Amino acid sequence: MWQKTKPYLLLLPTIGTIVLLFFGGLFDGLLKSFGYFPAIGETRFETTAYADLFRSSEFWESLVLTLRVAALSSVIAAVLGAFIAISLFMLNKLAKTGSAQFWHRLFQLPLTIPHLVGGYIIVLLFMQSGFLSKILASAGLIDKITDFPVLVNDPFGWGIILTYAWKEAPFVSLMIYPVLSRIHRSWRDVARVFGAGSWQFIREIVLPVMLPAWTIATFVVFVFTFSAFEVPFLLGVTYPSMLPVYSYQLYTSGTLADRPEALAVNIVLAVLTILLGLVVYYFSKRWNVFKGWD
Repeated sequence: MWQKTKPYLLLLPTIGTIVLLFFGGLFDGLLKSFGYFPAIGETRFETTAYADLFRSSEFWESLVLTLRVAALSSVIAAVLGAFIAISLFMLNKLAKTGSAQFWHRLFQLPLTIPHLVGGYIIVLLFMQSGFLSKILASAGLIDKITDFPVLVNDPFGWGIILTYAWKEAPFVSLMIYPVLSRIHRSWRDVARVFGAGSWQFIREIVLPVMLPAWTIATFVVFVFTFSAFEVPFLLGVTYPSMLPVYSYQLYTSGTLADRPEALAVNIVLAVLTILLGLVVYYFSKRWNVFKGWD
């Protein structure tokens, strides 16, 4: 009995601490977002913070910006990650082991770079006075560096999108590649026997095999970019700002009476994330059912 329960008992302090800090903070934020804030003398439950939030044009503009940046970042990262994973898979089948390992390490390099550092790299490269604009101006492709398009601290969020796209593409490929590695070399040979080219092999075998893992990886990237703070804070604009930055601004720039609205933004983020997870889980289950029928 002791041997069976020992691992769980050893993990209990760590799990208890994580649960207490995470769910405790979430529950405390939920109470304060509904007006229960004894520090300012409010002990009644009310929905004033949510009513003010949903009437605010800043909130809706921040929500649109957040959805746009998260969607574009996750789609671009998903396409790049799938391309990298398929390329590595095909290269591993054709090239020598040493060459394949080199490309594996090269494409995984962005995973070792923190997001804040990655955002700073984008600033150095793509700002109007950055390296890329100076190279284009020196080559005569643009007259002066101010002709370079504004890609950093822009209202659309291109700098944030570029950062997450190149940072998360290796993560997507890392999620997909182990699934692709289960495809036997004999499948490729059989496909050739039946006259299938490389594109037909990818379309008919590789894509269906990697689709579930690809969907999950894309959702993970979407949720991460949807609720991330540091890169939007560094590369975004003051208005409109993404929802995590908007919540931070409300929490730090206002008085204690503004805190419930800031926490309401976080609760909305959490609820939207849970709903998106349920939608992805539902369609993933349906996809597996239809696959079983086929």
